[in-house]
Amino acid sequence: MKPESASVLERAAWLLLCVLIFSLPMEKAIQVPGIGTISRALGMCAFAAGAAVVVRRRSLRTPNAALLLAAAFVAWSGVTYFVSLAPEATLMRVGTLAQLFAMLWLIWELCRTAEQEAWLMRAFVAGAAVSSVFTMMRAARNQQTYYRRFATAGFDPNDLGITLALALPMALYLGFRARGWEAWLYRLASALSIAAILLTASRTALVTACLAFTFAVLTWGRATAVHRVSSAALAALLLLGTVRVAPPAARQRLATLPAELTRGTLHDRTRIWKTGLKAYKGHWFAGVGAGAYPEAVRPWLGVPPIPGHEYTAHNTFLSVMVETGVPGVLLFGSLLMTLTLFIWMMPPVDRALWFTSLLMWAAGVFTLTWENRKPTWLLFALIMVAWARAFRPERER
Repeated sequence: MKPESASVLERAAWLLLCVLIFSLPMEKAIQVPGIGTISRALGMCAFAAGAAVVVRRRSLRTPNAALLLAAAFVAWSGVTYFVSLAPEATLMRVGTLAQLFAMLWLIWELCRTAEQEAWLMRAFVAGAAVSSVFTMMRAARNQQTYYRRFATAGFDPNDLGITLALALPMALYLGFRARGWEAWLYRLASALSIAAILLTASRTALVTACLAFTFAVLTWGRATAVHRVSSAALAALLLLGTVRVAPPAARQRLATLPAELTRGTLHDRTRIWKTGLKAYKGHWFAGVGAGAYPEAVRPWLGVPPIPGHEYTAHNTFLSVMVETGVPGVLLFGSLLMTLTLFIWMMPPVDRALWFTSLLMWAAGVFTLTWENRKPTWLLFALIMVAWARAFRPERER
């Protein structure tokens, strides 16, 4: 292959990866016949192009500890097939995890500079802004996802809300680094995401979005006056929206957050959690099998009242514990600890960004099953890339 061909191939792989990341906040709104979501189709193309680039280079980027732990977690999830209470569900889950690991590896392999990482964040923020506009359009047409709750087509409001919230610290970071009209584009994207989060009426997303401004607090002394004022204005928009700006039905639902936290059931989640712990007692070491949580709790909870819905764990940490047992908990926990250590090693502003993002993710997935969701693995990949850059010479950074 000629050098010119190699350059074209690398650019094509990189472009496909950026488009893949752009599609994540709205992936379920666009379906490709015979394949699934648009993100799955783009992911297959990006992985094929990325693999071709690696073959052309005849070298692999040295894996880091987080990448190896992620691979081990996926492998152990596959092993749980032999003890699974729902083998077919386990096969589907392992297939999903394998695809997510492929995305993780692809980002690690292709994204090596600060500018490349910034472009991936720009792609995700732009996708979140477009998805936010879709949500607002559905609200304008009164196309409710659930009762008086709105989300981009195909999305659960809670999942969409957390996805959009994770774009907020990235937008704040990009705005912190940018100047002029570019910085205002990121602030506009943040405002759109906040508006859509309020329309989802997701209490978890509201808490997660509030945590996004931890980045502004941690970088307050380094920020310009304009960035400080704009960050404060965005935070005020989020808080004001919960009491004034959001539709009445959304405000009423969000206002129940204190009661749900103190004396409620978190929309029946506590019952599902207690039942999961019962199932765990009989399968504490190897777990019930990846993806088999609904089958494990069926003897106690029965069939869900809504057709097509399953009793998922609604808690990523509990889901990993019940489904993959002790080895899965150790591997997934070690992965999170490694990523936390990576963040601690970063320069101050990068550390503030990824500490905020990982904190938000941990708060959000406390009520969602997200170990098999693309935004989770995108976050892990971007932390790995930022960590690798922290050890490059200053002139290269």
